[in-house]
Amino acid sequence: MREPLMFVITLDTEPDNEWARPSNPATENVHFVPRFHELCRRYGLKITYLLTIEMAEDRFLGEFLRPRLAAGECEVGAHLHPWNTAPLEPVTDDDFRYHPYPFEYPEEVQLRKLETLVAAIERNYAVRPVSYKAGRWGLDAVHARLLERLGFVVDTSVCPGVNWGPSKGHPGRSGGPNYNSAPTLPYRLSSNDVCRPGTLALWEVSPTIVFYSALGRYVPGIRALYGRYRKVRRAFDRWHLGAQWLRPYPYMTAARLARVAELAGKAGAPVLNLTFHSSELMPGGSPYNPTAESIEDLYRRLEGFFAWLADRGVEGVTLTEARNRIAAAGSVSSGGKGKGA
Repeated sequence: MREPLMFVITLDTEPDNEWARPSNPATENVHFVPRFHELCRRYGLKITYLLTIEMAEDRFLGEFLRPRLAAGECEVGAHLHPWNTAPLEPVTDDDFRYHPYPFEYPEEVQLRKLETLVAAIERNYAVRPVSYKAGRWGLDAVHARLLERLGFVVDTSVCPGVNWGPSKGHPGRSGGPNYNSAPTLPYRLSSNDVCRPGTLALWEVSPTIVFYSALGRYVPGIRALYGRYRKVRRAFDRWHLGAQWLRPYPYMTAARLARVAELAGKAGAPVLNLTFHSSELMPGGSPYNPTAESIEDLYRRLEGFFAWLADRGVEGVTLTEARNRIAAAGSVSSGGKGKGA
């Protein structure tokens, strides 16, 4: 691994167990954020909190984060869940059930939802967010142009080598975005194809994803099975054949997280991006950590990985800090097809 690397934590800061599609989301997981923040602070790591509308309005979280934000320990960005952000103009007969992708809403509705979220963050944190992740990883070129229009400078929605097509939003449409051809290194987004480098002021700093085996990414039949069937995908991930995320799934030991980081560093990544959800910090807040014991296991694995990073001089930065350094160095990925626009 090249040393030192920058290290970013992008935390989808959202209601409890969104996997269950609640129609009245709760935000109890905010009470489990301080422990995680303190762990990161001890290792000199910074968290980029990407807030949904409920979390932007949560009083406890605001009172906890505002002094940490002022101290430079974290960043507050935006994470749009369009199904429950005003204006509530549904595109299905039950948006809370289907969780449509942001790009499945009319462009003007997308803009107004983004404006609602930005205004809530400004009102409660006295900062205008410039970092972003789309709900359900759902970014397209129209949405990217809207983000640039609103002053966002960095996105972390594109998942290189991952096709979300089989994961439906609107039941009558084609599913999620296909990021199979996206570059793995940071790049300026194109105004007409988010899988191509372009000229928008908006940069893409993707979650760290590697493939232990080219089999999982490049063999069409294998890739189709991986994309279509969740059980196949999980088996591939466990046996190191599919996409390996820098993400603390229950089977991701500290050593395995370190292996993903090493492979990303060897591939030339200037930044590592660990991503997961605030609700995973709470017992029962997600499918991944249902018990108090599983939360303790999560912290053991995270602390082991953070100690490994510290031994190698990896520097903790926010998502925007990483973007700014990469932009200043002119480190544009050439991994896309063509030059974009």
